[in-house]
Amino acid sequence: MTAHDTESPQSSTRLIASRYRLGHRLGSGLDAAVFEGFDEHLQRLVVVKLVHPDLGDRDEVREAFHTAMGIAERLHHPNIAAVYQSGTTTWNEHEVLFVVTEHLGGGSLRDILDRGRLLSPSQALIVGLDACKALDVMHRQNLLHHDIRPSTLVFGDDRRLRVVDAGFAEVLAIAAGGITSRSNDRAKYCSPEQAKGEPAVPRSDVYSLCLTLLESVTGSVPFEDDSTVATLANRVDKLMPVSADLGALAAVLERAGRSNAKDRYTAGEFGRALVRAAEKLPRPEPIPIIGGSMFDSDRPTGDQPVDTTGPLRRPSAPARPAAALPPPVPLVVAPSAPIAPIATPAFDKTTVHEFADDAFEADEAFPERTRGKGRRWFLAVLLIMAVGGGALAWYTTQPETSTVPNLAGLQDGVALNQIAGTFKGVLVQESSEVIEVGVVIRTDPPAGAQLENGKSITLYVSSGPEPRALPELVNLTKEQAAAALAELGLVMVEAPPQFSDTVPVNVVLSWSVPDSTTLVAGQTVTKGTIVQVVLSLGPEPRVVPDLTGTALAVATTALESETLLITVGSEEFSDTVPVGHVISQTPAPGTTVAFNTTVTVVLSKGPDLVAIPSLAGLDPNGVTVALRDAGFTLGVIDGDTSLPFKNATVAGVVVSVGQLFPRNTVVDVHYTT
Repeated sequence: MTAHDTESPQSSTRLIASRYRLGHRLGSGLDAAVFEGFDEHLQRLVVVKLVHPDLGDRDEVREAFHTAMGIAERLHHPNIAAVYQSGTTTWNEHEVLFVVTEHLGGGSLRDILDRGRLLSPSQALIVGLDACKALDVMHRQNLLHHDIRPSTLVFGDDRRLRVVDAGFAEVLAIAAGGITSRSNDRAKYCSPEQAKGEPAVPRSDVYSLCLTLLESVTGSVPFEDDSTVATLANRVDKLMPVSADLGALAAVLERAGRSNAKDRYTAGEFGRALVRAAEKLPRPEPIPIIGGSMFDSDRPTGDQPVDTTGPLRRPSAPARPAAALPPPVPLVVAPSAPIAPIATPAFDKTTVHEFADDAFEADEAFPERTRGKGRRWFLAVLLIMAVGGGALAWYTTQPETSTVPNLAGLQDGVALNQIAGTFKGVLVQESSEVIEVGVVIRTDPPAGAQLENGKSITLYVSSGPEPRALPELVNLTKEQAAAALAELGLVMVEAPPQFSDTVPVNVVLSWSVPDSTTLVAGQTVTKGTIVQVVLSLGPEPRVVPDLTGTALAVATTALESETLLITVGSEEFSDTVPVGHVISQTPAPGTTVAFNTTVTVVLSKGPDLVAIPSLAGLDPNGVTVALRDAGFTLGVIDGDTSLPFKNATVAGVVVSVGQLFPRNTVVDVHYTT
C-alpha cells in the first residue's frame, strides 16, 4: 500500500494504507519509528510503527515479519495490545514494513518508574499476573516476545495492563542480528541463555519479566552494568538476588529468575505461582498509572514518556519512595552455586572464661572455718579447677553446632534462605502426590537434629506427583477406560464419537493427550493430565443403492461396497429388462438401513414368448382352441373354412410353426378361397 507523502513526516495529512493519518512522532530508533495515528475509517486513535527501510529490505526480516504479525493479528486477549493491521507501504520512495496497533492512554510501567514511583510487592504481583496471562497465550501460539521490559508493559485508559509489540518485537530482535547489537536498555532485560548467544526460548520472556518486576519494586535492574557486554556477562550462571522483604513474592521471583531456563517457570506456571502468593500479601493500592493522550499541542517527542503534566526526563538514578525497602538480602536457590552467606553471631568463648573466673572468685570468698577444712576446700577447688579447665579446653575445641530448623512445607528458595550462613543446602527432587511442586517435603538430617555449622542439609523438594505411564485404551469400553485413567489420577474427556464397522458402540476407537498429541501408550505424563478418547458409534447406517436394471453381479458388488447383503427372490418376465438383470428390489432405493441388512432382488426372465402351434387340418374351432392354449389371441379368420387351412399371419406377415412371439400376440388365420 502507498502512503500519500507530503513535505513533513509529521504532517497530519500523511496517510498510511490510505486510512491511518499520522500525528506526532512518539519515538525513533535504529530499527523502527513510532507515530501517533488516527484511523479515518473507524474514527479511532491508533499507534503506527514503521520498520527502518534498511532492515525491511532483508528477506529474512520480511519473512519473519509476515509470519509473526500474522499470528499477532489473530491474538485477541485482554492483556495483549491488539494488532489491527500490518503490511508494506511507501515512505520517501522506500518500501517499508508497518504495523498498526491499539492506542493505550494509561502510560507504561517505564513512565511510572521514571517519575520516581515504585510499586509495592502486591502491585508488582498484579502487573506480573497480567503479563503472565499475555505471555502464556503468545507462547501457546509459538510466538516469543523477545523484549519484555517496563516500556512494553502499558496500561490502557481502563487501567488494564497490556503487553505491547507482540510479534513486532520478535521481528526487531531478528533484525538486530544478535543481543550485543541491541541497546543496553533492552539488553539488561535479556536472559542468561541469550547472553551466551543461545536462541531465546519461551522461558526467556519469563526471566525478562522477573527482572522487570524486581525493578518495579526496588528501582534497579539486577546485574546492570555500564556496557551491554558487561550487563550480559554479569547474569551468566549467577543467582537472582531477591530480597526476603518481598514476602511471598520473593520465592516466586527467585524461581522465575533462575539462570538455567529449565529450572524456571513457564509463563502459565509463573502466573499460577503469583496467584498462590497473592493470598499471603496485603491488598494492593491502585497502581499509579500515568495518563496520556494523542494529538496534544504540547505533546513530548522522541523517547520521552507521555504524561498529562508535561514532558519528563528519566532521572539519572532511580528515586525511591519514602518507605523504601531495605537493601535486598539475597534469596537464592541453585544447588550448583554457593549460597550467599548471612552473618550469624558466633558463640563467644571469652564469655566462658569470664564466667569460670567469676565462679572461681566466688569460691575464694567463702570464709575459712578451720585450717583442716580450709585445706580440704582449697584442694577441692584445685580439683574443680583442674577438671573444669580440662572440660573447658575440650569444649572450646569442639565444632560449633546448630539445630536443624523445620523446613518442611516451605518453598525451596525460602528454606535455603533460612539456613544460609549456617548450613549448606542441597536440593534433591522427590515426587509427591500431596505436596505442591517446589515445597520442601523433609530434610536429612531431620528437623531438631544438631549439625555442625557449615555442613550440608539435604532438602527433599517436591517435584509433584510421580509421572504416570499412559495406558493403552483402544478397544476398552467407556467405563473401563475411565476407570483405568482415574486410577492413575488422569482425567478422561470425550471427543465427538465416530462410526466404526468393526468396533462396538461405546468402545474406544482412539485416544490422545491434547497438550502433547505425539504421546503414545507407555510414555509418561503428570497427574491430572487430560486424556481425550474417541468412542465408537458402531456401524454407520447405510443407504440402499438403486439396483434396477443392473446385472446380478453388478448389484452384488454395489451392495458389498456398502456392507449390505443380497438375496435373489422370484424371477419374472419383463419386456424391458434383459434376462438376469434386476427388475425390482426390497428395501426400495434410498432407504436407510442397518449395517449388513439383506436386500432382496427380483431378476428378469426376459419377455414372455410363446410358440406358434400347428394349425393344419384344424377347423375354425380347433384353430381357436390351439392358439388360445398356446398363449395367442385369435384375430380374424378369412377364406372358405370348408376348404383346407392355408396359413397364419402376425401383423400381415406369414408365421411358421414354432416361431416365438410375446404372449397374447394376435394371430390371423387364413383358409383357401
